[in-house]
Amino acid sequence: MDNGRYIQEAKETLDAILRAERVASQKATESVESIQAARKKPVADLTSNRTKTRVLFITTDINILNQATKSLDGFTAVNDLFHEVHIMVLRTGIKSRNPVLRIEENTWLYTVTATYAWQLPFFAWSALERELVFADGFRPDIVVALDVGASAFCAYGAGMYYNRSIQIHISKQYQSPVKWLARWFHNWLIRRFLSIRVTTEELVAAYRKQFGPEYDISILPIYRGYLADFTGQQGVYLKKKYPQFNFIVLYVGDLTATSTAFGTIDLMRGVLRNPRVGFLMVGNGTGVMECERRAELLGIKDQVIIERRADDIKQYVESADVLIVTDTDSAADEVTLFGAAAGTPTIMTKTNLREDIFQDGESAFIVSDVRSSRINEVLLRLLNSNSERLLMREKSRQAVLRRLVNGQQDYEKLYRESIESALYFGVDR
Repeated sequence: MDNGRYIQEAKETLDAILRAERVASQKATESVESIQAARKKPVADLTSNRTKTRVLFITTDINILNQATKSLDGFTAVNDLFHEVHIMVLRTGIKSRNPVLRIEENTWLYTVTATYAWQLPFFAWSALERELVFADGFRPDIVVALDVGASAFCAYGAGMYYNRSIQIHISKQYQSPVKWLARWFHNWLIRRFLSIRVTTEELVAAYRKQFGPEYDISILPIYRGYLADFTGQQGVYLKKKYPQFNFIVLYVGDLTATSTAFGTIDLMRGVLRNPRVGFLMVGNGTGVMECERRAELLGIKDQVIIERRADDIKQYVESADVLIVTDTDSAADEVTLFGAAAGTPTIMTKTNLREDIFQDGESAFIVSDVRSSRINEVLLRLLNSNSERLLMREKSRQAVLRRLVNGQQDYEKLYRESIESALYFGVDR
């Protein structure tokens, strides 16, 4: 089915659902008020004995629920976070033999199957009417779309039907459709969600610029349990593995033409005049051979070591003398946090996240870009001052432990609150 027909049929079906009468149980338990009045207070009425919310998650990711941990994020059992959890998975293919499963006392998994992808929202709405009507007239407090497209359209319709709050989660992997009509529809759909959760600071800035201040846009909390795995003391793993070096600078990242790997090798030429200094690059990509060629042309081939994968990245980071991070994407941000948790003195190019967490010259060295001449100056300072490296180890760990979530209970609280904040925004009609 082409995009125009899909959008038109979707809107017609949604309009039909919104015009339908509420079931008797809903009439008995839910009053009608104006949108303006509703937005002045939390949408869900939590004056009952419940202290947690009911949440309906909708997604097209068939692997969303980790059966071993009963979690959506890989860390926390979702049934511990909310009063009731309903997870609806939309997929194409052969119909499931068990479309409804009760996987925990308060957690249900629904599988909606269609022959074609464009049918999924319609089949999902039918399943909502058929399955999510309990004896007391079930209504979710929040409907959360875990991806853009069929899931988001279904969540929007469910929010309108139940008159409940909605939220959308947009991952960094999301790519806007190429065809203009589908792209317009996706942009229109995302704008229906006043509460938006993303995974990086770059996405927060982009959506705030695009949508304006009235939208609730923030990063969904990320559990970084590895922060507590380090002691802050320098290890000896790399010194044992490469005994020819007294001082080792570590780079972790993609080795491609679009990364800053080539530029990083060029700037290391000055400090690598000392034969007892080594530069270890851990990463893979299409630029590995080019990195090797550059090192040879610069006369530092014996001091530049490239490993396509690390045996234990934790030991690599904590035993390096300096970590250098010249890329500015979210993956590189995680490398800086990992290094700071280990207490490794880090030279990094600036991003919003890094400038927010670290103080230049105290807990890290922040430079403008990979071409900055300051990088060599800082490397020489750290090479010649053991006391400065020790002080930097302490300060960098304090910076991340003070600002980032590394406790299970703290993470669960922030994750729950981030979703429940949608209660104050409702649904954009």
